[in-house]
Amino acid sequence: MNRTIRLILVAIIGIVELVSIVATLATFDQPVAEFGYNVGPDGVTVMAVEPGLPASRAGIVPGDRIVYETLSLPGRLNANLNSTIEPGTPLTFELRHGNTTRTVRMLPETLPRLYGAADLSFAFAGLCLGAVSLALVVMRPSRMTWAFALIVPPLVFPEAAFLWLQHAPPAQGLATATLIAILYAVQAASVMIFASRFPADSPQGLARIVDRLAIPIGLAAGCIYVATDFSIWLGSAPPPHWLLTLQDYVAPTLPNLLALTAILATYIASERSLRSRLAPALVAMVLTLVSAVVQQFGEVGTSNATILLATYFAFAGSSALLAGAVAYGVIRHRVIDVDFFIGRTLVYGALTIFAVSIFSLIEYLFGKLLEHGGLATVLEILAAIAIGLSLNALHGRVDRFIDAVLFRRRHLAEARVARTAQNVAFANSTGIVEEMLVNEPADAFGLASAAIFAGDPQSDSFVRRHAVGWDATNATLLDADDHLVVRMRAELQAGELSDLRWPRGDVPAGVRQPIYAIPIVVGRRLQAIALYGAHATGEDLDPDERASLRQLAAGAALAYDHLTTQALRDRIESLRSENAALRHSEETLAAIVSKRLPGAMDPGGA
Repeated sequence: MNRTIRLILVAIIGIVELVSIVATLATFDQPVAEFGYNVGPDGVTVMAVEPGLPASRAGIVPGDRIVYETLSLPGRLNANLNSTIEPGTPLTFELRHGNTTRTVRMLPETLPRLYGAADLSFAFAGLCLGAVSLALVVMRPSRMTWAFALIVPPLVFPEAAFLWLQHAPPAQGLATATLIAILYAVQAASVMIFASRFPADSPQGLARIVDRLAIPIGLAAGCIYVATDFSIWLGSAPPPHWLLTLQDYVAPTLPNLLALTAILATYIASERSLRSRLAPALVAMVLTLVSAVVQQFGEVGTSNATILLATYFAFAGSSALLAGAVAYGVIRHRVIDVDFFIGRTLVYGALTIFAVSIFSLIEYLFGKLLEHGGLATVLEILAAIAIGLSLNALHGRVDRFIDAVLFRRRHLAEARVARTAQNVAFANSTGIVEEMLVNEPADAFGLASAAIFAGDPQSDSFVRRHAVGWDATNATLLDADDHLVVRMRAELQAGELSDLRWPRGDVPAGVRQPIYAIPIVVGRRLQAIALYGAHATGEDLDPDERASLRQLAAGAALAYDHLTTQALRDRIESLRSENAALRHSEETLAAIVSKRLPGAMDPGGA
C-alpha cells in the first residue's frame, strides 16, 4: 500500500477513534437504565429476572413468554441485544404465563453511576490500544498490525450512540446498526488475524489454520449480526432461534476461542529464548480474550449490575494491559521489528491526545457546566498558545527522555560502538582492528556471533582472523568464488544474508547464524568481510544497530588504509636503507680496488 494512502487511512481511523473518545468523555455521565430481565435464544421466553428491578416488581418470572409483536423497538433491542434503556422510557407489552395473557407496563430503573465510569474505562482502553496499534501500522504496516488497529473502533463506540438508535428514524437507525454490526464483524476477524500472526506476521501450524479461518468467520459473523438487526427493525416476529443462538453465543465467542488457541500454539512452538520475550504480551492477550468471553456470557445471562460492572472493568482493564504489554514488548524486547522512531511516534501521539483532551475538558467544564461559552473559547485559545509554545522545548526533552529511559541500554551500546568506530582508526595492528570489529559490537549489543574474514593477497581468498560464536567446525576460509565474496566485491555494500543464496553448511546455525554482512573497503578494493549474527536472545538487528556496525566498518577501513600506507612507507624506508647500504658498499669496494690496483681506475695512466 502506498505510504500516503496508508497515512491517510491511519489518520481517518485515529480521528474517528478520538471523536468517539471525546463523545464518551462528554456523555459518560448520561444515565442509563435497565428493566432487569433476560430473554432466551428464542427471543420471547424470559430466562432470568433480577430481584429488586422493575421486571421483578412487575411479577415477571422465568418461563414467561413475551408477545413479541407488542414490543416497541427499545424493548426489542433490550430483549434481543441486551441494550440499556434511556431513563424514563416506558415499556408496555403483553406477557403470557401458561394460558394466561396480561399486559405489563414498566419504567426502567436507572443503573448506578459506575456505568459511566465503565464507559470511561472502555474509552481509556481504546485510547491505549488505538495509540499503540496505529503507531505500529505507521512503523511496520502488515496484515498483523492492521488487524490490531481494526480491533479498536467498536471498543470506543460511545454508549450514547446505542441509546440514540432506539429513538432514531427507522432508516437511520437500521443503517447505523448495520454499520456497527460490520465493525464488530471486522473486529472478530481482526482478533483472529492478530493473534495468529503475532509477533512475526508469519503464522505457523495451528495458528495458520486460525489465520485462514479469520475472514470466513468474520464474514459469517457480519451476516449474523446484520440479519439480526434487520429482523429486529423490520420483522414482526423475533429473530429465528438459531440466529439468536449464533448471535449471543457463537459469533462473539468463537473468534476469541480460536484466537486463544492460536496464541497458545504460538507460545508452544516458540523457542525458549523467544518465550520469555513474548510472555507479557501473550498473557495480556489471554486475559483480554477470556474477559471478553466472560463479559459476553454475563450480558446474555444476567442483569445483575455488580456482575456486569465487574465484567466490564475486567475487559477494559485487560485491554489496556494488552496495549501496554505490546508496547513494552516492542520497545524493550523488539518482539515486532519496528524502527526506533516508534518511541517518538508514541510519545508525540500521546502529547497530541493530551492536547485534545485538554481542549475537550475545557469545553465540557466551562461550556456545559458553567454555560459560559465565551470563557471556554478564551481558555481554549490560551491553552493552544501555551501548548504550542511548549512543544519546541518539549521536543528536545522528549528525545533525551526516550534515549535515557526507554532506550537507555541500546543508547549506551550504540554510543560505545560509535566510540569504537572513532578509536579503531588509530589502531597500530590489524590484530587490534579485527578484535575491535568483533568483540566490541558482540559485547555491546549482546550478539550471538560475529566474525571477520580478512583478505589474503597471495591466494585471493579471505581467511577468518577473529570470531565470537564460531567454533573449529565452522568455515575458516572463503575462496574467491564464494557467493558472498563475489557479491561483496561487486557491490561493496552491506547486505542481508537472507537475500543471498549462500550454499554453505559450515557456518553457525540457529541463533548464531550470521544474518548481516559488511564489506570493509579500502579505496575500491575489498579488504575484509565482517559477519554479524542476531542478538543472543534471538532478536534481529534493528536499523540503528546496523548503522552503528556500518560506521564501525568505516572506521576499520580507515585503520586498514592507515596500516597499509604505513606498511608501504616502512617498505619504502627499508628499500631506501638497503639502497644506501648498497651505494656505500659500492663506494667502499671502489676505494679498495683503486688502492690495490693503482692506475686501474685511470684509463690514461699506461
